[in-house]
Amino acid sequence: MDSNNWRIKRDPQDSPSTPAKSNNQRGSFQPRSNWGRGQQSSPLQQSSLSRDGLRKPMSESQVSKCIEEGRRLYVGNLPYEATIKDIETLFQDLAPGIEGINMSVDAMTGRNPSYCFVDFRTRELAEAVMQEYNGREFLRRALKVKPGVKSDRSTNRSYNRSESKNEGGNLSFNRWNSLEKPEDLNVAADEGRRLYVGGLPRFENQHEANLQMIELFEDYNVKVISKPIAAHESKKGLPGNHNYCFVDLATSEEAAAAATALDNMSKWDWNIKVSVSRGTSGKVTERRRLFVGGLPEFPDQDSADQKIQELFEGFEISTISKLKVPQDNGDGKKKNCFCFVDLARDEDADRALLELDWKEKWGIQVRVKPATSSNTPGLKAETRKPAGRWST
Repeated sequence: MDSNNWRIKRDPQDSPSTPAKSNNQRGSFQPRSNWGRGQQSSPLQQSSLSRDGLRKPMSESQVSKCIEEGRRLYVGNLPYEATIKDIETLFQDLAPGIEGINMSVDAMTGRNPSYCFVDFRTRELAEAVMQEYNGREFLRRALKVKPGVKSDRSTNRSYNRSESKNEGGNLSFNRWNSLEKPEDLNVAADEGRRLYVGGLPRFENQHEANLQMIELFEDYNVKVISKPIAAHESKKGLPGNHNYCFVDLATSEEAAAAATALDNMSKWDWNIKVSVSRGTSGKVTERRRLFVGGLPEFPDQDSADQKIQELFEGFEISTISKLKVPQDNGDGKKKNCFCFVDLARDEDADRALLELDWKEKWGIQVRVKPATSSNTPGLKAETRKPAGRWST
């Protein structure tokens, strides 16, 4: 993969499967009925997904051959939280014609770089897919599908200890590894070796960020550094530095010591925050968070929780935020209440968007849309109520 970020290549086997969106319905792709005049069937018509899935990593020689023969496609404009299972579902009817899918994933956040590569068995199928899928809506974004091209970077790269020397000393970092199990993504966090490092400025580039982290943790055995993560929209414009990253150390004892020694240190004209992290970036679950607007002003929070559960009947809810009541600004316009709902699975969130948005409820039309939308009000829904894993 051609990325400079500290990411690892993996197969997120437990990631939820989310069908593609087509004409407001989720399901398998329907090829054009008039494809290829004189042919009885479209080159896109294939059987269902194979039992072993489409996770078939390619060697360098195989990748080069696919590119030369026009069988590799770049599939871009993916949401960062899309998984290999999502791509498998997108192409599930074409499984027998696919040689492999290659997607990189950030080791710390679980997010992809917004694209992946799909290698097909024939050039004809690749060209047909490019024509039919380019611009198609998938997970609420228009796909960009084009031929894969050669890169001067290794597809199956590794950053070996014997090869890595930098100004920070003999430290080395595994950029690209193959995770046999998706739970390996959180091994460092589960073992208490992962640190959250907040209060970071915007570094010039990835290399500069790495050097700064190496210097900050010069007294510790650093194993992995994530790419810097931009601050939440709600913090942009506020004074100070609000970007952050994650750093994995060799032992939990080192992580605890580093958190004690470095937390609240004055650095980059700001007091940085260093603490032991028990998970990955919250951005990996953004897909499950929904804005629910157009709500009436319920008598109390318990009533609101009950009504939201009724609205989301058939969905497994993780949390419901407090009901937000907009302030009256004196313009005479009625303003509806809203809240935020976290669902347990990505596919539930995608289905809820399709089934519940604009639904008639309580004599009004309820709006249900992604909480990360730029035009969604009240993104600061910090106070959230655990929902006890409701499944109605």
